[in-house]
Amino acid sequence: MLWALCAWRLRYRPEHPDLDIVVLGDAPEDGFGYGFVHVKPADARRGLDDARALSRTRVQHMARSWRKVSGRSPVLSTEGGRAGRVRKDLAELGTHQAAFFPRVDGSALTLSWVDELLFACLDKDWSTPVDVLMHRSSAGEELRTGWGMRIGDCFLAMRLRQWAEHRGAEAALESVPYRTDRPPMLEARYRLTVVGDEIKRHGLADIAQGPPLPVWGVTAYDPRAPWVVVDYGTAHQRIQRLEAPATQDAE
Repeated sequence: MLWALCAWRLRYRPEHPDLDIVVLGDAPEDGFGYGFVHVKPADARRGLDDARALSRTRVQHMARSWRKVSGRSPVLSTEGGRAGRVRKDLAELGTHQAAFFPRVDGSALTLSWVDELLFACLDKDWSTPVDVLMHRSSAGEELRTGWGMRIGDCFLAMRLRQWAEHRGAEAALESVPYRTDRPPMLEARYRLTVVGDEIKRHGLADIAQGPPLPVWGVTAYDPRAPWVVVDYGTAHQRIQRLEAPATQDAE
């Protein structure tokens, strides 16, 4: 958000993009998570006394970072051959962003990492988003501890709903109302359809099978801009456009 503020000030107040920084409490090392900062009045006064001004050079640097994160290409995009030269802080953000994009594994097009975790916690029995989050499996554990702190449980409920509403009769999930007085984690129950079970076991037939998901400046599962992750989970992970349809069976 500081990067966004710097970009805004440079755009609308280029003559005086002056900003002072006051640091209160601690932030997660990778910038993701949620919680509260407990600050006593004396701490707040000391923070104001220690306020430091950002130089124009620093403001410009943060503004460029924001434009990269919110740009039309993913942070780890290989456009221009620059994916291997991304700064460490941007690389961490790019790795987070990449987890929401479908992946290419050989000739197969597979779910994004986050969607794969969701599908791993679903079957042909009805499950609420709470059931998915609390699923007794390694995928459930990863959702709770690895991603729950990063994206929140409400995102998981939203993503399940998107899968159920995408493509109508050919949707990967079907849903039924459950506790409509308790949205969003209990308002509906979900289960895999035949299509969803096929996706879970064999991957995607095409990128449009997945519901589009905006992730900062770009959209995952967008057939008009088919960004996919290659070399997922390696030090050389990158995102590139899908040049040719990925099929499940090689010719």
